This record gives sequence, structure tokens and C-alpha cells, in this order.
Amino acid sequence: MKPLAIFVGASLLVASLSGCASSTNETPTHKAKTSSCLVTYKSDVPGSPVKQLANDLVEAKVVYGLNVKEVVVPNNSGSSEIQSLLFSSLQGGCAYFLSAEDRLNTEVSLFAAKHQFMVALTVGGYSPANQPANVRWVADDLKSGAALAGFAAAAKATNGRVLLVIQDGYFNSDELNKAFRAGVGAFNEKTAAQVSVTKLSASDGIALQQRLTKVDGEVVLALFADNSIWKKLDLSSRTGAVFGSDLQLGNSIGTVDRAVVASVERNYNALVLRVAKDVLDKNFALDPVLMDPLALANGYIELRPLDDTVFDGTTTALLEEYKAVLVAQK
Repeated sequence: MKPLAIFVGASLLVASLSGCASSTNETPTHKAKTSSCLVTYKSDVPGSPVKQLANDLVEAKVVYGLNVKEVVVPNNSGSSEIQSLLFSSLQGGCAYFLSAEDRLNTEVSLFAAKHQFMVALTVGGYSPANQPANVRWVADDLKSGAALAGFAAAAKATNGRVLLVIQDGYFNSDELNKAFRAGVGAFNEKTAAQVSVTKLSASDGIALQQRLTKVDGEVVLALFADNSIWKKLDLSSRTGAVFGSDLQLGNSIGTVDRAVVASVERNYNALVLRVAKDVLDKNFALDPVLMDPLALANGYIELRPLDDTVFDGTTTALLEEYKAVLVAQK
């Protein structure tokens, strides 16, 4: 284990706390070494839920005084090696395990079944078979967010063109591509528009910036990429709307380029904090267990606009109608 120091600066945390947590912190009543542990692979996948969950766990530390650590699993680890790492973490005081990758979710659930005085929260993948009572599971539905982004991007297109850029190796990139295009298609069908989508892949921000200089600045841009790409881009000359993902709009005092109008965001904050409180209250087992497959309906995923002026009333109403269609398909 190592201390968790992923992605989060003090300014981000303070800003996030203002909107999501009580102004008075809980007085710790647990053992000093009691920890929450984010179980991750050594190689992080861009666009996975890990970034958001890391932010949320650090907030849980501030609110509840719960230590936060990272359990790094080598990518080629076998089940016995992963179980050994989890056991060592438990011995080190970890009473709250959190994971967001299919195989790690399975291993964490198997481990939790053997150790009743701990809690696990697994995000995404398939809900665990025979889910233990001390495991909480919620779906991760980034593709529904991508579909909403496609619909909204088509609505913002003034010249009938949308450029979709997905970083190489991005989380569920094939599904995101299909879902985004489906969103554009849904807008076209609803409004009799003829918005077209062109897709680019990107592995390097500098190379992408050079390509974007050759694209009409009026074209709407949707970019699914991590900070290694975003920090190399200069979007100041673009007049078309820009859509992003995991930009933490509204939760950070950091600024985004003025062209960015909305971002596909995950909202696990309240759940992560609630499970942390379960740990401290020794509420290990739930009956019935928490299994929530409705990520879009229950607000775990959303298309978050920068402000209330991004979409007019007509577009907002159409987006709500399309969201209802997506929810009904689950």
C-alpha cells in the first residue's frame, strides 16, 4: 500500500467540499490506522472511474478522518497474488475497499465474502454473482453520458458538423464512439437535421493540436481524453462549442478553456461518503444488498453544462426527453 495522492490538489478538494459535504467535519471515533483503500492496476486507463473515485476518497478523509491509501496491483497478477495484497491491506487497517475494474471488482468481492468486518464498494462491470452483504455495487454508464453528449453536440452545431476525438486506449472507446453517434442520430431524427460526425483518434496532445488547426473553428468538438491531451491544446481560437469528459465542471476552482460548454461527469461522491460512514458506524452488512444498475437514472453519470446559458429551453427539453429514452432502454 501507499498513500493515495492521485489527481487531487488542495484547491480542488476545498472547492469540492463546498458543494458536497457538511461544513463541520465528523469527530473521528475509529482507530487511527483505519483506512479506505482504492484498489487499482499499476497502469491507469484514461477515462476510467478511478480519477473520480480517488477524489471522493480523499474527501472522505477530510470529512471523516479516514486514512486513504492505494493498493496497486501489477497488471499480470493472478488471483492468489491479488488476494494476498488485499489481505495485507486489511492487516494494515483497511476496512473500506473500493475498485472500478471488472476483474478487480470480482477479486474484491471474493475477498469481502471471507472477511465480514469490512465493506467494499465496486463500481462498473457486471454486478457480482452471489454478492456478499458487505459489498455495495453500482453501475458505471459512461456510454449514456456519451450519447447525451452526442445529442447536445448536434444541437450546438451551426454548420452541421461535429468532430469526435477519442484518446487511444480510452475507457470503453468503441462503445463511446457508437453511443455518441447514436446521440447525434437521435437528434437528427427528432429535429430532421443532418448533422454529420467525423472521428479522430489521438495519442499525443501536440499532434492533435496541429490537426485541429486545420479544422474549421466553427465545428463542434467532443473530446474524450485525459489531462495529458487537454493540457497540450489551445482552443482559444475555436468558435464552435467544445464538449469534454471528467473535467470536474463546477467542482474545481481551476479554469477550463472558454470554448468548453459541457462535460460528461460521474457523480459517485455522495455514495462514496455514505459507504465511508457505514464503515465507521460498523454497518458492514446490508439487507437487501445495494445493487444499483441505473447509473443514468440515479445521477451517477450526467452531461454537466458549464452554466445555465449553455442550452436554450428547447434544447434542454429535448435533452430531457432523450435522457428518458436512454433510461427506459436499461
